[in-house]
Amino acid sequence: MLLCRSSKVREKLVQEYNIKPIAHVRLLNGQERRSCTKDLLTDSYYCFSYRAKNSDVTETFLCGTYAANHFLELIHHPKLKLFDPLAPETVGTGTSGGTNINTGFNDSWHPATKQLFNAINLIIICWGRPPSGVMQKIKEELEKYKNREPLPRQIKAINTIISRDHGGRTLQQMLDELRNKNNMIRDFSFDLINEALIKNRVEKSFFG
Repeated sequence: MLLCRSSKVREKLVQEYNIKPIAHVRLLNGQERRSCTKDLLTDSYYCFSYRAKNSDVTETFLCGTYAANHFLELIHHPKLKLFDPLAPETVGTGTSGGTNINTGFNDSWHPATKQLFNAINLIIICWGRPPSGVMQKIKEELEKYKNREPLPRQIKAINTIISRDHGGRTLQQMLDELRNKNNMIRDFSFDLINEALIKNRVEKSFFG
């Protein structure tokens, strides 16, 4: 795990690694996450990827907002919108799958793309792991082409990733378990991407 306590350490890390923010999500009741500063996270947190400048191997780490903002300042990157599943939908700007006031997302998103993007952020929250590999790539593709319908391969890939949950749960079942810990998580719909799975003859949806 990359350790990043103190501003001097973070400055040195930016010189040695290519550091990139992936997501900014809410910490929910009953969850315990630890920052790269070794502190327990208490509110929202960032997921970052990093790669040594002389290597092709990419790793990830979690970071609280204080250290995250310093990293963003050092790499000259704007802050990421917060994905908060507890926040209500914004009247008049919501899209299928749930747009909320804290994310800043708007209805320029294709509804199915938004559902798949929401699913990825919810996986991050449920599993407590930054997206890497295929999931990170798909998240970046969705952000780049947010007004386009998601590709079948993207939907299938995320469905396959969810199917690897240790408990064999669907994403909706994971959310239900989090709701049992006094988290007022709003309802998320995955009807459009489930329809795409059926159309492409995928036998089981793990979105729920």
